Amino acid sequence: MSEDAATGVRVTFLRPGERVCERLVANHIRDRRPYDGYLYVTTERLVWVPWPLAQTQGAVSFEIPLPEVRVADVAERGSTWRERWHDKSLRDRLRITRLSGEAELFVVWHPQKAADLVEQVRRGIA
Repeated sequence: MSEDAATGVRVTFLRPGERVCERLVANHIRDRRPYDGYLYVTTERLVWVPWPLAQTQGAVSFEIPLPEVRVADVAERGSTWRERWHDKSLRDRLRITRLSGEAELFVVWHPQKAADLVEQVRRGIA
């Protein structure tokens, strides 16, 4: 296990030269169900790692290379009770849209700030 010097976060998945820019507590929404975990924003990719309890419920880690990210933005919560019931969106979410058009949703604190961070890292600013 290695520790990222900039953040002090201990991780096992860093590649040579890669660093963690931020670790966010993030529920990943899959099949209309949230799974608890961490979203690591690194200099090369986004890596979501589920918490142990989420793993027992079927959650698996995954990564999205930054070149595959089209845009990071905020998916607003539903404006009516029907919309909220349909997609379980009681809060705004971080939306990561891939070049393929597929989107991943994450419930995070301050989703706009998280989207801005991903965009900055993607553009090489952070």
